Amino acid sequence: MQTLTNPVKGLLLIVSMGVTSPAFAALKPGSVITKDGAEITPTLTTGVSSNDNFFSTPNDEESRLIWTITPNIDALIEDGVNYYSINAATSTSLHNKDSADNFTQVNLSAATHNEFTSQHRLDINASADWLYEPRGSGLTEGLGDAINELVEYQQHNFNARYEYGAVSSKAQVALQAGFFNKKYQNFRAVSQFRDYDKTLMGITAYYNTQASSRTFIELKREDYRYDVIQANGISRDSDDTKLLAGMEWEATAVTSGSFKLGYQKKSFISAQREDFSGLSWEAAVNWQPLSYSTVQLSTSRAAKDPLVEGDYIKESTYGINWAHNWSDYLSSLAGVNYTNEQYTGDVGRKDKSKSARLGLNYIASKFGMVSTYVDFIDKDSTQSAIEFDRVIVGVNFTFALKAN
Repeated sequence: MQTLTNPVKGLLLIVSMGVTSPAFAALKPGSVITKDGAEITPTLTTGVSSNDNFFSTPNDEESRLIWTITPNIDALIEDGVNYYSINAATSTSLHNKDSADNFTQVNLSAATHNEFTSQHRLDINASADWLYEPRGSGLTEGLGDAINELVEYQQHNFNARYEYGAVSSKAQVALQAGFFNKKYQNFRAVSQFRDYDKTLMGITAYYNTQASSRTFIELKREDYRYDVIQANGISRDSDDTKLLAGMEWEATAVTSGSFKLGYQKKSFISAQREDFSGLSWEAAVNWQPLSYSTVQLSTSRAAKDPLVEGDYIKESTYGINWAHNWSDYLSSLAGVNYTNEQYTGDVGRKDKSKSARLGLNYIASKFGMVSTYVDFIDKDSTQSAIEFDRVIVGVNFTFALKAN
């Protein structure tokens, strides 16, 4: 096994090819109902794509043809307003040039929603994922094809949210608690310094305007604790607190969405790292001028932990997506996203990432759908070694049981 001996720089480029996509014509898979009342919904997606810069390099790009196989199964039990769900999925990618790039990811998740009375509601979500970092990103960002093994990691997430107050009442309050864990499985000489746990505690107070909307004030704290301190002896542990105010509203004739704006303070345990305090926001708004056409606007700003270098990243994101139903069988999706990242902590690095997607869905029958897409990615940086352009062209075929 090759080791990561080069100085590793950077943050995994996470390009959102569309935040929660606006509703558009999609396949409605059928289900099987068991004798115990569980609704089982299996689907299978297969596809092929062409990536013209597989290793995310600024020059000497290498292309790959990638075949994917993604089986998925959902199980749902409903008991009045309460429900219990489980999801299991795998995703296998096969590459035409090097079998070392082949991998299979596994995703497991479960969720419950219980309304004990009209005033007491509890939601619990849990997930476990076995994942691989895309080539040329994460721990291998800027290293091109110098590493001949994929970086593998596991992550676990648990969240519980309790809300008190009748939906029709003037006010409600919600309590939230969560735990997240990430642990790398190989390249331990470097990756051990990026294993961490995150605990979450939050409280949100709502005021119901009685007009399909409610305002709120949210206080949330996330504590980051890394398993191993780096050789320089400077801890990366931090406490992150946000106080945000905002509004959320249900679908009206034209819009739906939410926004929140406020203050974030990220304090490091070590005085040798630079703290952050400043403005933070999150917003996502759906605008539906026509019943068959939806535009979604999204934006966020926050300080977040870098994967490798720096103390924190001040990240701002902006996105717009347009989904349009041309008929009951044909729909399109177009989206543009922009991310600005400023690194702190004697790094002097600034990244700007632009991405766009054009997609077309065609429901070929009651149990099959064809999806085609083109992704464009352009990353600029003050560190030339991690700049790159990429175009991905692909087609997916989704199969499901015939809906009743």
